[in-house]
Order: sequence, then structure tokens, then C-alpha cells
Amino acid sequence: MLNAEQRSLLKLFDLSSREKAIADMLAKLPFIKYPEMSSQVQIIMRKLMRMSDFEFGLLKKRL
Repeated sequence: MLNAEQRSLLKLFDLSSREKAIADMLAKLPFIKYPEMSSQVQIIMRKLMRMSDFEFGLLKKRL
């Protein structure tokens, strides 16, 4: 699933739902100036797109 660094980064976005988290990441991605951080956000987005809403709910509880 997500490593500790990715979970920390995920907290910066709207986590009210999986769809809103992905949309928030897409909206903010052009403004991330560090390539490594941008890459990590893209990896997180791909992982969120593959997981179910139930899995996302479990992930939110662990944050």
C-alpha cells in the first residue's frame, strides 16, 4: 500500500473522499515545484485510483 512518506504527503490533500483526494492532487500537481514530490504525488494518485472506497476508508483511519 502506501509507505510512511506517502502517507505523510497524503495528509496535505482533501481526504473527505477518495475522488476528492484525487481531484485535489490533480489540481495542485502543477504547483509542486520539486520533481521528487511531484513524482510521489503521481504514485499516490495511481494507488488511490486502484483502491476501493472501502480500502480508502481503512487508509484514512490509519493516518
